[in-house]
Amino acid sequence: MKVVVKVGSNLLVGSYGLRKSYIAELCREVARLKSQGHEISIITSGARAAGLTYLGKGKRTQDLHIKQALCAVGQVQLMKVYENAFDFYGIKIAQILLTRDTFSNRKRYLNLRNTLIGLSEFDVVPIVNENDTVATEEITLGDNDTLAAMFSIAWDADFLVLFTTVDGVIDENGKLVERFDESVKLKDMGKSSWGTGGIRSKIEAALMASRCGVKATICNGNDVSNLTRFVKGEPVGTVFEPQGRLKAKKAWIAFLSEPAGKIYVNKGAEEALKSGNSLLPVGVTGVEGTFDVGDVVEIVNEEGELVGRGIVNYSSSDLEKIAGHKSSDLKKILGYEGNKVVVHIDNMWVA
Repeated sequence: MKVVVKVGSNLLVGSYGLRKSYIAELCREVARLKSQGHEISIITSGARAAGLTYLGKGKRTQDLHIKQALCAVGQVQLMKVYENAFDFYGIKIAQILLTRDTFSNRKRYLNLRNTLIGLSEFDVVPIVNENDTVATEEITLGDNDTLAAMFSIAWDADFLVLFTTVDGVIDENGKLVERFDESVKLKDMGKSSWGTGGIRSKIEAALMASRCGVKATICNGNDVSNLTRFVKGEPVGTVFEPQGRLKAKKAWIAFLSEPAGKIYVNKGAEEALKSGNSLLPVGVTGVEGTFDVGDVVEIVNEEGELVGRGIVNYSSSDLEKIAGHKSSDLKKILGYEGNKVVVHIDNMWVA
């Protein structure tokens, strides 16, 4: 089984910098799972805090260039701690730094998957973090909860464990939600002192992963044995049951790609798509944005509600010309024999 465990700054960082003893406990638990035949990847935070501690000066700041510099310094120190901890168990590690573009760009996404295949063959544990030294607003993932979910999908993971400092998702009455239900009213627990996410970002991440067939939990990371217990099937924290498993390509289209525009469809086309049919020009009522052949677009109904996503066979300019027309009219309108399908069902995820 493939297991992804995400550990945030609030667990990794103490009053005097990185909690090396905690990382050692985590690595011991990972080594135990590996000895049982599981593959493990760790999504880690803590680079900025490690940078502050290592430099021995400065303070937390919102200035982007200072954050990036601290992360550049601290990432080295963070990896040293992981490497030293895993050395006790004869386990080798690899550093992987990612941005949003790694997932949304199809070529880079496939390169990532190939790299992970190679690391698996070498029996190496990937240690993953956002590449904060180059991430800007346009390509940042925002928090490592989102990164963990996206990585789980890209790696075809079986389990995602989102460690936090509480026992799981707490409802408005203060009770632990053992099985997540979107109808449950939640208690607002805010964000951690070091982290960028909160409990809601973890819920969104767990839902994203579960919709692609990954069994996820939000649980207390102060007890690292929760990792093994969850993989063994014990009820730990708040569990998000998998909702079927999407094929890799459709999972990428649905949750990892970055749509370049929108296609509006009529009611008949919406019903046809939900019945498993491809999108034809006659069902298109409008186009929003500028996109090319092969780009991913959102497909929305006339009310603007999401119907699905797909890889489009037409540029936005050509699609505007043929919107609402029958496939038999395409050559006359475009001057060439166009594809009879705007988005093929094999290249589409329906919401």
